[in-house]
Amino acid sequence: MTEKSSDPDNHLEFWDHGGPAPGEEALCRLDASTTVNPFPSGDLLARLGRALSGATRYPDPFAEEGLLAARRRYGLPPGHIAAAGGATLLLYALIGEGRFSRVVLPAPIFSEYRRAAVASGSCVISLPPARVLPWSGTLAPFLREFFATPGLPWGIELGEIGALRPGDLVVLVNPVNPTGQEFSREEVLDLLQRSQKAQAALLVDESFQDFLCDRSSVIDRAGEGDLFVLRSLTKITGLPGIRAGLLAGPRELVAKVRDRFGPWALGTLEQSLLLWAMEAKREGFGYRPEAKERLLSLLFSEGWAVCPGSGPFVLASPGLRPEEAQALKERLRRRGVRLRQATGFGGRGGEVLFRLGFEALLFPEALMEALRSPE
Repeated sequence: MTEKSSDPDNHLEFWDHGGPAPGEEALCRLDASTTVNPFPSGDLLARLGRALSGATRYPDPFAEEGLLAARRRYGLPPGHIAAAGGATLLLYALIGEGRFSRVVLPAPIFSEYRRAAVASGSCVISLPPARVLPWSGTLAPFLREFFATPGLPWGIELGEIGALRPGDLVVLVNPVNPTGQEFSREEVLDLLQRSQKAQAALLVDESFQDFLCDRSSVIDRAGEGDLFVLRSLTKITGLPGIRAGLLAGPRELVAKVRDRFGPWALGTLEQSLLLWAMEAKREGFGYRPEAKERLLSLLFSEGWAVCPGSGPFVLASPGLRPEEAQALKERLRRRGVRLRQATGFGGRGGEVLFRLGFEALLFPEALMEALRSPE
């Protein structure tokens, strides 16, 4: 993969996301670093092609047809949902408009939540992982020494999220990226009840719920007791270049988020994609959990340890020390294979862990071949 000149005004000191880093060539032979669906719908692509013919005209300024379809799908009353150019944009808008006194972030968590809270001037409360998650496969002695536990100390314990104050915002990703830890609907609603008693708000990021067929979703309750729910359409459609996301929640703050973006928050293609996603069948959007099994089997055979969980990704370790894991990542990058170390999620030891995304599930043999190949 080649390098390009990057914007000198880029504010990130280092890139802790999947996909190409700023200035890096986007194309590669195998990108195991992202959680973007590698099964894009042919029907959706054809629909977007037809929508291009209307791109010479202004789209609906407020995406009313798409929002109506979203309300119907999730059972929400009018005014309780907003759409904009991606879930990340919406989380920044919510935290910026909400003026929360503190943003409570149980780790592991998407790094942009911290950045959004800092940008808004809110105090950030980082909660370290409080639960040990099990390993599967061969656990190297080095990992036992490194983590000082037989499991992976990267789990979130909902019961440990306490001492909340009025004006707080608690953020929970369900299922958790990158561990796949999933909380039942009942557990999330119990956390909402505790947040309500403390006069705090709760944001549940459900970017991966579509792949679980919404089995633990609470989006139908968005707006009750200051409950916000965030959805990404990038993940399910497999088209990260077309940015669209949804935020559901209490009418007053959702209206402020909509007003922040003004008209045309979604363009012609984004609105077409939103309509398709809301009308599509809920059968995992092409993802099948059994796609994971072949990858896990091959990882086990190579001596890797993995953290089993829900969701279309695998958190795994080859048992390498930090400098060795970084060298492996760089070696594969030069061969056109992109991996993501878990350093951006806030848990200790992320430098020895890799989150393997959709393309690893789709092409596990190709990933194993690259791992075995010498320089």
